Amino acid sequence: MNLRHSVSLAQPANDMVQEEIVKQVAHVSRDIAAIRFDDPTTLSFEAPAGQLDEIRPRVATIATKVQRGLRSLQRVVAYRSKSMDAPRFGDRNETSDGVVFLGRGQALLRGNALRLFNYFDRTFAEIGKAFHVEDVRVPTLIPTSTLARCDYFRSFPHLVTFATHLTEDSGVIEDFRARHAKRDDLDDHALGGMTTPEAGLSPAVCYHAYAMHAGEELAEEGVSYGICGKCFRYEASEISDLRRLWDFTMREVVFMGSRDLVLEKRRRAMDFVSEFLETHEVAAEIRTASDPFFIAPDAVAKTYFQLSSDTKYEISALLPGGARMAVGSLNHHSDFFGRAFDVSVRGAGAMHSVCVAFGLERWVHAFLAQHGSHVREWPAVVRNSAEFA
Repeated sequence: MNLRHSVSLAQPANDMVQEEIVKQVAHVSRDIAAIRFDDPTTLSFEAPAGQLDEIRPRVATIATKVQRGLRSLQRVVAYRSKSMDAPRFGDRNETSDGVVFLGRGQALLRGNALRLFNYFDRTFAEIGKAFHVEDVRVPTLIPTSTLARCDYFRSFPHLVTFATHLTEDSGVIEDFRARHAKRDDLDDHALGGMTTPEAGLSPAVCYHAYAMHAGEELAEEGVSYGICGKCFRYEASEISDLRRLWDFTMREVVFMGSRDLVLEKRRRAMDFVSEFLETHEVAAEIRTASDPFFIAPDAVAKTYFQLSSDTKYEISALLPGGARMAVGSLNHHSDFFGRAFDVSVRGAGAMHSVCVAFGLERWVHAFLAQHGSHVREWPAVVRNSAEFA
């Protein structure tokens, strides 16, 4: 049985530090759950009573380390929608309307939830058209060598989902078949017959675009792509309803070119997103954020760099009870992927990149949480769209 426990911080943590601590603590154990700050100095979580002696010191160490590393930073809010001043929310259960969970972090959408999904996909694709993007269809699988070049195994090993298969050996295959002839699930020895993975399930669709141009020199005007595809990130105890799925869908606009070019395109994209929040009456902010780096010696340093250099902005939607959810992001990767894949820009050196990404299932959740499930009460721009005609 899980019991609720708490850890006290020596100093109050601001909302940004609280957010980063919760990200890190989520990966202390698969048995930790419901992590939250009860107040600026009290972090609480659920865990089995028998594991408290092991888990609690690790939680306290992480909280102290993150707070010490980030305490001098303040969050930058680039845009705050008018709806933030007077947010409204539907009934608690309305976010599950048209959503069926078929497995952990695996959601089926139907009815109005699916129509909303299609609406957001179409309208975010139109943002890309304003930049004359080339549409690209990418695979769900991604080579492990590509993930390695993206530094994924060092920065986000906890999120990776690998794709593998049984070894091409008739004896191994027959043994597997015989053991599972009358089982309803895999046994504890199933992995023993699997090969070393040569592919994973893609955690971000933009990675394919960088790999596509490996070793190339881009023209001065750079390239821009519109991509939509399935993404997979295993987020342990944080997996919950549409807010945090293992299997989810990303619509991305990817800009590749010189530093000044991609940052100017990000600025314009931020204007589009700001207008979108207003026309759809969504209570949200565009604000600085960081990626969920794994608990490693340099994790806090990486987080500090992202937050202090404004390389990552998230679209943070308000949920009932004051909770927040990132429904999208506008990330400048500097020349990291240009160097990783040896991509340059004529006359400008290593390629810089910006990715404007929208989590479609999260947008469905946030919209239903704020506007409820009754279409007649939704903003006219959605109510009168082709998806709801």
